[in-house]
Amino acid sequence: MKLFAGLTLIMLVYIIGWHQIYGQFIHEYYRKYQNWLVLLSVPTTYIAIYANKIITEHFDGKIWPNRIITLGVGVLFFYILTFYYFNEKADYKTFIILMLALASI
Repeated sequence: MKLFAGLTLIMLVYIIGWHQIYGQFIHEYYRKYQNWLVLLSVPTTYIAIYANKIITEHFDGKIWPNRIITLGVGVLFFYILTFYYFNEKADYKTFIILMLALASI
């Protein structure tokens, strides 16, 4: 249950973070309200810290499993959001990275 909760929180953090960084290329709103996006990073940082804590607890205090899984989730969500908003398809290098990311999850 801790792993599921931690991964759900980390997915939320990655989705918000992606919009904070790449939203400027999607809509004027993100450029207009940049300061609000910066302020949004404070609560998302707390969420990320908590998510990493409970994922690490799931793995009995080991940090590397947490890092590998969150890396995989991050790569996967980056691809999904970039494909959705920018229609960027995976080339063979990106496809290999995605397969490695999925293998780690």
